[in-house]
Amino acid sequence: MSAMSWEIDELLNEAVMTGVPIVLVEGVDDISTYHFIGDRVFFDIEIYAIENIDGYTEGCEQVIAALKELHNLPPSENPIKNHILGIIDKDVRDYRQECPQIESLLILKYYSIESHFVSKNILEYALGLCTKANNHMVSDNDIQLLMDAIEEQLIQKLYYFSLEALKNALEPEYCADFSYSFKAGRINTDLDAKEKITEKTGELDSLADRLGLSSSLNTLKLITKGKWLIDFFADEIIIELKNLPSLCKTEKITVCQFCLNQSFDKCLYRLKEGINKNSIKNFSVTCVDGEEFSYIVNHIEQMKL
Repeated sequence: MSAMSWEIDELLNEAVMTGVPIVLVEGVDDISTYHFIGDRVFFDIEIYAIENIDGYTEGCEQVIAALKELHNLPPSENPIKNHILGIIDKDVRDYRQECPQIESLLILKYYSIESHFVSKNILEYALGLCTKANNHMVSDNDIQLLMDAIEEQLIQKLYYFSLEALKNALEPEYCADFSYSFKAGRINTDLDAKEKITEKTGELDSLADRLGLSSSLNTLKLITKGKWLIDFFADEIIIELKNLPSLCKTEKITVCQFCLNQSFDKCLYRLKEGINKNSIKNFSVTCVDGEEFSYIVNHIEQMKL
């Protein structure tokens, strides 16, 4: 079977003729996520990974290049912005002043699409799927209590590693001890890097002050590599969910009916069998109902307004 690819101008023509807008994304990992986001839009859209367009490979720069090619086509009565939208991760391009001004391009507000899944909404979703405690039983205060504990751990574990990686990305001459190219697991295992980064927190705090950053979850969503953040978030969710029966027994959260009856071994907050970090990550990226994604939905919908 021969390989299938599309010319970028052919896609534009297809979108114009069918009236179905096209969203170009960076790669294979984005396809399903943006299909779920597309389900929130009031009209149909098509999602294409840029690597499947003839002459392009994967990645944000390829999406940008494709849009530039479209804008270099002869003027048409059909504005490109009404038919094709490119969406790319923010990464650190804003801190480098490298955000291209292209009308049909949306740069995400956080480091990457994965960053959007680190939220109270996802935690509540996970609790409902991973335990027998339904959302009618769990209060917003319960969710906030868990989210506050998770946020504290994320900041403690990721903030200075992220600042170090950011400084490395912004200052070519900087001798960094950690980089965005590293995998999340290395944050836990590279004790030498952790010690060196701890010794220069003052220097990293100066960078944060200069960029208007603070030790908060919002900052992590801006500067922490998205794959690191969702990996650690899933870890912390598992930790908190495993601790729920103890919190229920001691009345730190809304007490389930079995613990009220002192049948503690039947606590509704018990973690279901087979749930692990990967489970959390896999089903989290199907939940795009939260406010974190509304601006993406709104931007897509502007194509028809």
